[in-house]
Amino acid sequence: MFIMITILSNCFFMTMSDPPSWSKTVEYVFTGIYTFEASCKVLSRGFVVGPFTFLRDPWNWLDFMVISMAYVTEFVDLGNVSALRTFRVLRALKTITVIPGLKTIVGALVQSVKKMVDVMILTVFALAVFALIGLQLFMGNLRNKCVRWPILNSTVFDDYNSTSSLDGTVGFGDMSNSTIPFDFKEYISNIENHYYLEGSLDALLCGNSSDAGKCPEGFTCIKAGRNPNYGYTSYDSFGWAFLSL
Repeated sequence: MFIMITILSNCFFMTMSDPPSWSKTVEYVFTGIYTFEASCKVLSRGFVVGPFTFLRDPWNWLDFMVISMAYVTEFVDLGNVSALRTFRVLRALKTITVIPGLKTIVGALVQSVKKMVDVMILTVFALAVFALIGLQLFMGNLRNKCVRWPILNSTVFDDYNSTSSLDGTVGFGDMSNSTIPFDFKEYISNIENHYYLEGSLDALLCGNSSDAGKCPEGFTCIKAGRNPNYGYTSYDSFGWAFLSL
């Protein structure tokens, strides 16, 4: 019961966004209590040599790691140890080792996962197949956007002829006598030239096939810019296609 109260108190202090100045001292007290508990187990059962020693019990691995990381983060100068300090949240899992009922439930869950390995492999295989299908069908399609067209201030097209090029930064008019530089890629990538539905964070998706979404008047469908959801939703690679499923 004492260890349980200690763990809950420790968790309470970890949830505080603005802990008091004396919380550091309390942290040392918690670490000392955990160390004393582990030391009693080691003295009574031994450390690692023998069938019933401290580290032969997988539940004690968590205690050993929590205590070790506590001393490492407090007394060893490793520069920026903020990532190591995140291991302190594992102290909440010590409640599993204290309450026998929780150990039984967690043990049953672990055994269930072992029995479901074949099902999980089949699920991953099925998702991989559909990810490959999506990769072949939709690669790059989510980058299609409605871009304002014709370009505003269309006087830049007055001298444009078929010998000009829109590849990169070009000038309209005859290539040998270009006076108006125009960056086509920059224009179509500028979000101010994209069409957005009201309340939407991403530009309106479209397509150039007969059954695809159409752009409103004054816009045309061009592949430009990033994918939706800040670029995280796409079928441009197998990994992203798998995650999109």
